[in-house]
Amino acid sequence: MTSSVQTQRVAAEEVALRKVRRPWGGILLFLGPAMIYYLIFTVYPFFASIYYSVTSITPVGGKITTTFVGLQNYIAIFTTDDVFRQAVRNSLLWSVVGPALEMTVATALAVVIYFRVPFHRFYRVAWFTPILMSGVIVGIIFRWVFDYDWGLLDSVLRAVGLDALALNWLGRLDTPIWVVIAVHFWATVGYSFVLLLAGLSAIPVDLMEAAYIDGASRLRAVWHVLLPLLRPTWVTVLILSFMGKMNAFNVVWALTMGGPMHASETVATYIQKRAFGWSTLDLGYPAALSVVWFCAVMIGVFVLRRWLQPKTD
Repeated sequence: MTSSVQTQRVAAEEVALRKVRRPWGGILLFLGPAMIYYLIFTVYPFFASIYYSVTSITPVGGKITTTFVGLQNYIAIFTTDDVFRQAVRNSLLWSVVGPALEMTVATALAVVIYFRVPFHRFYRVAWFTPILMSGVIVGIIFRWVFDYDWGLLDSVLRAVGLDALALNWLGRLDTPIWVVIAVHFWATVGYSFVLLLAGLSAIPVDLMEAAYIDGASRLRAVWHVLLPLLRPTWVTVLILSFMGKMNAFNVVWALTMGGPMHASETVATYIQKRAFGWSTLDLGYPAALSVVWFCAVMIGVFVLRRWLQPKTD
């Protein structure tokens, strides 16, 4: 009898808890602005791009006319657009070389700081500082650095007698993409470094001490203890780096604007030109470019996750 009463009491309390009024006012107060921002600037542009990608927007009689064209924009992208192919090649080259270089250097820097080398606080600030600068400012500064006539790099090379190495770095067809990759690496490696350092800091110190007790050297402890435990963070940072390189725009635009002759063109700069720079007044084609590249980035992220995720038996 007592057990039955207790059961009924517990059931009544559960029903009462379910009927407790949720603080919808507080929930909307904190989440509402973020959700509105997300809907206006992320969700709506995404579906609008899909809609515009199957249309042609042209001026007719002083008015903007939207005409449904089906898959014509997509067919043109894959059959007749040579500039898009060049931009894809540059972006894919960047998305391979950039993350490989960035993750190697950022991991090494994070490990160095993890062991608290002398002046480690100064190094941590110095390596992170470039990420605080606007990409446009970075591009403008390095455009001055790589200027052929009076830029810092060529001036130094000429001053030390290496005139043969003084090149028109931003005016040739073979060097601008590498300059862009190097400048973007300088500007973004600090972000990956800080994330990896945070991942290392979360690893229990006891594991390293146990490795030392077992006779492992510092190098072997790093290779067999630290780096395997850092793998989840490393994979996340690598994917973020890959996405950043595939969608890079501001540094390229400020440094070379994709030139010369599309030698450093990326898909992001090409979409900008087709949408606003070429005065075609047709947002349908660049919208189709955006949709195609969005799908390419998502496929790349999916492949990376499947390739890098731990294999389970």
